[in-house]
This record gives sequence, structure tokens and C-alpha cells, in this order.
Amino acid sequence: MSLLHHIIYQSNVVAPLSAAELGRLLEQCCFHNRLSSITGVLLYDGSRFLQVLEGPAAAVAAVFARIQVDCRHTAVEVLADGPMAHRQFANWSMGLVNDVWQPVEPSGPAMSCLHTVTDAALWLLIREFQVSAGQSVHPVAS
Repeated sequence: MSLLHHIIYQSNVVAPLSAAELGRLLEQCCFHNRLSSITGVLLYDGSRFLQVLEGPAAAVAAVFARIQVDCRHTAVEVLADGPMAHRQFANWSMGLVNDVWQPVEPSGPAMSCLHTVTDAALWLLIREFQVSAGQSVHPVAS
């Protein structure tokens, strides 16, 4: 079994994406990620992205290198980069969080499945990103 690695980054979009553009982006992510054994989640709040990529270290680095030069965003800031014990988004070649709905409270069902401090930190990071955009976590499995 190869070691798992993750990168979490945020960036600013150059221009807001339409629903069709966001759909195409998600399709591209899913296609490339399946080929590379990458899983993860993409958050979009209309002006920023926050993305978690996880998988084999070399594959994560290759996908992230492609992401860094993508013209749809700028000011890419790495928030976390390192090894991980297990996948957080094992069933998602790329999940998308883009909807506004009632916030998930820390004691709610999303938090009850957390296994490690890293899990909790990841969900708190996602929650902070969503709260700052006036949104909440609403995953769409792909």
C-alpha cells in the first residue's frame, strides 16, 4: 500500500463561474482524479476555492502542479501539505460544496464520524471557509 498524501489550498477566482462552468470544472476534476487515484472535495463560494486533494504523494503533486497554473484562479495558498493516515473523501473522485443551507453544528452528524484530530481540523477548516462565505457544508458525491 502506498503512502497517502494530502494538499489543502485556497485561491481566489479570476471571475465568478456560471453553473455550467462549475459543472465542467467538476467533470474535469473527476476525470483527471480518477486516472490518478485522487479523491477530495472542492469548495466554491463565488469568489474563492478551497480544495482538498488526497492520494498517492506523486499523484497529488502532479495534480496540484496542474492546478497551480490554471487560469481560472490566482493567489494559490497552500494551507496543509503532508502525509495522512486515511482518506477523508474516499468515495469522491471530487465532491463539490457549493450550496447554501443550515449550518452543521459541531455536535451534529458530520462531526460524529471523525476519527482523528486531523479529521476534526479538516472539517473545522471547511466550516470556517463556508461560514466566512455565509454558507455551510453540503457535499455532493461524484
